[in-house]
Order: sequence, then structure tokens, then C-alpha cells
Amino acid sequence: MTKKDFKTRCDLGHVYGRNSKRVNAVYIDWQSDERGRGFKYALATSLENCTKTDLFNIAYDWVVNQIIPPYYVYSKFAQYDSQRFKVPLSFNPQNWN
Repeated sequence: MTKKDFKTRCDLGHVYGRNSKRVNAVYIDWQSDERGRGFKYALATSLENCTKTDLFNIAYDWVVNQIIPPYYVYSKFAQYDSQRFKVPLSFNPQNWN
């Protein structure tokens, strides 16, 4: 899968917080069917750690190339379609498992 194809499956426009506590988030692979509805993958990190472009590249490597994200990037994924999730209203990536 090329990065261009991958980008069409991503929701990149999420920024949470203010000033030094700003967090960028990328959500990947939205689907809605009888088994589940929501995103399969999510990544988030502080703006101090990397930019949106860097986070997108990390997401691409994680999903396509199966490279584990760095320690400063919070990740979440749904193993099964029934575990898919929606963009959280109360966002706190430190509580992600």
C-alpha cells in the first residue's frame, strides 16, 4: 500500500489541548458494518515530540510495515471488528492500553 492510498484511510485533523499540552492524533481505518463501527487504529503524541507529518509516517510504518511505534507515541488498536472505537469525546491518551 502506498502512502497516498494509506492517507485516504486516515483521519488526520485531530488536535487536542492548548499551548504546551497540545496533542496530535491520527485515526486509521474507519468501517461500519454489522460486526462493528469505528476506527481500528489510533496514534497520539504531544506536539513537543513530533509533528503531524511525523506522526503520519509513524502510523504508516506501524500499520503497513508493522514497525512498533516509539515510546513517546500512544497507540491503540482493535483486534476484532467488534472492538472498533469512535473518536473519544474525553481524550486522554495516557489512559489508552
